[in-house]
Amino acid sequence: MKFEAEKVTKEIVAFIRDYYQENKLTGAVIGISGGKDSAVVAGLFTRALGPKNVIGLWMPCHSKDEDRDDAYLVGKKFGFEMREYDLGPMYEEYVEEIKKNNKVDDDSLIDANINIKSRLRMTTLYYYAAMLSSLKNGIYIVPGTSNKCELYVGYFTKGGDNVADIQVLADLTVEEVIQIGEYLGVPDKVIHKKPDDGLSGMTDEEKMGIKYQEIAAVIQNPGTLKVPDNIKEKIMRMHEANSHKFVIPTYKKKQRLGVYMGSFNPPHMGHIDVVNYLLDNNYVDNVLIVPTLGYWDKTDLIDINDRINMLKFFENDKIKIDTQHNEYIYTSELMHELEKEYTCELYIIMGADNIVNFEKWKNYQKLLKYKIIIMNRDDIDIYKYLEKYKSNNFIVIGDYKYIDVSSSEIRNNKNSKYLDQQVLNYLKDRGLFK
Repeated sequence: MKFEAEKVTKEIVAFIRDYYQENKLTGAVIGISGGKDSAVVAGLFTRALGPKNVIGLWMPCHSKDEDRDDAYLVGKKFGFEMREYDLGPMYEEYVEEIKKNNKVDDDSLIDANINIKSRLRMTTLYYYAAMLSSLKNGIYIVPGTSNKCELYVGYFTKGGDNVADIQVLADLTVEEVIQIGEYLGVPDKVIHKKPDDGLSGMTDEEKMGIKYQEIAAVIQNPGTLKVPDNIKEKIMRMHEANSHKFVIPTYKKKQRLGVYMGSFNPPHMGHIDVVNYLLDNNYVDNVLIVPTLGYWDKTDLIDINDRINMLKFFENDKIKIDTQHNEYIYTSELMHELEKEYTCELYIIMGADNIVNFEKWKNYQKLLKYKIIIMNRDDIDIYKYLEKYKSNNFIVIGDYKYIDVSSSEIRNNKNSKYLDQQVLNYLKDRGLFK
């Protein structure tokens, strides 16, 4: 399919305008290198915002005079202001300071020296954007200038030219960028200039050992250009080797899942108050309520599906009602199954009355490996019962002001005071509240 430069240009301009309007932004500070990518970005932003809201920075760092001339040529073409800041002295002082206490030869620092130039430029762009935002009482941001081919093989400096507030070329191949540049009227000597980083003294294609056209053929237009297998393999190796530039490995704490097992016959506000208390006070991150099909000391249970349906009234992004493990009568069996399914840290939630007979629970020793939250109830001396277990996994909520009501009391006395209205209506509508 033929690339429609005019159509895509208009779409990008609309994209920029919409983003600026939505976020109440003012202008753009663009690093103008004298190459085609930054020239096209400058052309797009001047068309979208007007030349007065675009500032171009030429930041030489042992750069070529030709690049300076081309950068100013772009500024003149699109009518935006160009400013110049020589980073050479800063770069030299920086490198010398770092090398001062490290014995290292210059040949081994070639890549480090190239990359720091890019990072100094990005620092300058952001500093200048912040300064303009203050001086002009608006918000200036830094557009990126990387194209799709560069990004695919990771040909950019991490923390340097990949840093940006908005990207407009990231889904365009080099050839597509050239076509948009031609449509915008970027000076011919700039748009058809051999791309280079202006830092290493080599063209991009010389440094990479592959051509942009070959990259485009591999990632976007298979079959349009015969790319040798060894070049394809090199492109894919570069893509995979540089994938780390796009992702920052981040340690995340394990989510803490509180497991609240019981008959909930019917569920009342005392149950829900326990759950909300633990969530609100950051004892757990989420709670899984597990109503049981049967219970060793319970009789006359409302049908499990009805109890699940009533508990569902309280389900949200923090509270989930289990519908898969309701046949387990014993907590040890339930926790064993949940451990297979959840990667989070499991917490058992129980009332203080349960700790009195905890050693009678089936396989209670296996439960001691989990965190066990014990909610204060009936003025029970919880710590007296915990001494025998010699475990640091018990979390005692001694100051919890529990709602003194039980499901049995609600059923026997027809006490609806502690029932949520939705639960009460459910019980009445189905004749379950006798």
